[in-house]
Amino acid sequence: MGVFKKLKGDDVRVTPLTIKFKKSAYSVDNYMGINKNPVGSSSADINDFYDSGGVGVENFALLYNSIRQLYYGSFITQNFLSSGSAFSTGISGSVDQKHLGTFSRFDPSFQGSLSYLRYFPTQSDGGIRVHTIPTSDFGESIVPGTISASNVTDDATGNLLDSSGNVKGNIFYDQGIIVTTGTNGDGYGPITLSSIDFFGSYTVYATQYKCTAGPNEFNASMNPTLLTTSSTEYDQSIIDSPEFMPYVTTIGLYNENQELMMVAKLGQPVQLNPYTDTNFIVRIDK
Repeated sequence: MGVFKKLKGDDVRVTPLTIKFKKSAYSVDNYMGINKNPVGSSSADINDFYDSGGVGVENFALLYNSIRQLYYGSFITQNFLSSGSAFSTGISGSVDQKHLGTFSRFDPSFQGSLSYLRYFPTQSDGGIRVHTIPTSDFGESIVPGTISASNVTDDATGNLLDSSGNVKGNIFYDQGIIVTTGTNGDGYGPITLSSIDFFGSYTVYATQYKCTAGPNEFNASMNPTLLTTSSTEYDQSIIDSPEFMPYVTTIGLYNENQELMMVAKLGQPVQLNPYTDTNFIVRIDK
C-alpha cells in the first residue's frame, strides 16, 4: 500500500504560455521636442527645443537626444554630431534606413528580423513626439501588428504607417514607446496619438505534474464504511476482497519535508485500475 510517492524529473513539465489581452481606446501619454532653429545656426543650443502641446517634460533637449541615442543611434552616420556636446552644438548629418551601428552600438529596440524604417528629423522645424505606455498596462510586450488609431496603423515590423503607406514613426514593442516624427513640410510636425487600440502580452508558466498510481499502490481508503464496528480498524474482509477497488477524489502534492503544498480535487471520483497504471495530470499556472 503506497502512501507517498516521489515524483521523478520526467513527471514534471513546465511550459511557457503567452497570454494576450486587449486595450481599447487607451489614452497614451505624449511629449514633444522640436528643433526649431536652422541646423548649424550660431544660436543653436539647448533652447532650440521647445514644447508644442506636450506635458510633464521640462528639458525637451534631453528628451530629443535620449530618444535619438536609445532608439536611432545604430541608424545614424558618424557625422551626425558636428562637434562638441549634443546639448550645445548644432546637429548635422542624417539618419539612414539601414542598420549602421556606427554612432551607437547600443540599440535595445533592434529586434532581430524586424525591418524598421527609421527616420529621425535633424533639420529646422523637424520634431518628434514620444508616446509612452506603462508596463503595468502592456505587460511584457506590445503584440506586433495590433496598434491602431484613427490616422495610423501598425505594420507588425515596428513601423507606424498612414493610409498612404508613409512611415509616420516607429513602435518599440518591448519598451511600450511610440515615436512619431515629422517636419513642417510633411504635415506640420509629428502626429499625435491621443487614443489607440492595442494588445499587450505576458508570459505564464503552466506546470504539469504526472501522478502515477500503480496496480498495488494507494489501495487504501478514508471512507468510514471500511471501518469495523469498533470504528478503530479497517475491516480486512472488505479490503482483502478482490472486488475492492478504491476511488480517487483528491491528490495532494507535498514537498521533501512532507508538508502539503497543493491539493487537487477531481471533478468526479476515478477508480484505480488493479491491473495497470493510472495516471493523473495535475496542472497549475503561475
